[in-house]
Amino acid sequence: MSRRGFGFIALEPFYFRSKLPMQRVAECVGANNIVLKKWANGRKAQQFQFDPVSKTIKGMYWTSYVFSMEGTNLRCRTHNSRWF
Repeated sequence: MSRRGFGFIALEPFYFRSKLPMQRVAECVGANNIVLKKWANGRKAQQFQFDPVSKTIKGMYWTSYVFSMEGTNLRCRTHNSRWF
């Protein structure tokens, strides 16, 4: 798949990693909040993928939830048909 449109490879798992010295990764906790946690090999709650059809970032563990940025807060929310 191509990276041209959004900079992601479609449906390929990736991590959101912090640039701070501990290099923690974002994890969707309880299908609601996204927090920084220590990296764990193969943990699906820490993996995300870009969906080219809906143009959203989805979690690999909570598959019906998408990555949502609300100001400075990050959340996992249910997907709706709107594209922002």
